[in-house]
Amino acid sequence: MEDILIPIAVCVVLPVMIVWLVTRSKNQIVNRKMDVLIKAIENGQDIDPELLSDAAGHDAKKKSVKMRLLRQLCWGVILVIAGAGILAGAPFAEDSLDMFIFGGILAAIGVALLVMFLVGRKWLAPEIEAEEKRSLHESAGASAGSAGDDENVQTGR
Repeated sequence: MEDILIPIAVCVVLPVMIVWLVTRSKNQIVNRKMDVLIKAIENGQDIDPELLSDAAGHDAKKKSVKMRLLRQLCWGVILVIAGAGILAGAPFAEDSLDMFIFGGILAAIGVALLVMFLVGRKWLAPEIEAEEKRSLHESAGASAGSAGDDENVQTGR
């Protein structure tokens, strides 16, 4: 009986606790932001709409489509290599059937992620271009604004 309690605790209770702690901390952050926004509204201050979306739980630093695709590529390569390594070492293990199954599952997930990357790259090409153009316009606007500030500082305005 004692032999089974530790694996159950590690495999079931620990992941549940980790998810609960992460969720609770995110909720606390959102609640603190909402409290600040409520006080600002009560005092009659102007509220930036971006603050409302951030406080509602939306990530302000959303990953771009390109970064999500690159993350799929990275994990796909890692899982294919890990699966191939386990498959290569499986014949030398005592319980080779379990090793073949585990290595095959890892390799299959890795191949699926690589296929998702290749298909997504073609389908999402217009969105990637639009994001790149948007980021270029934002950086050009920011540099133009800072250049204007530099002129005002130099001329004393």
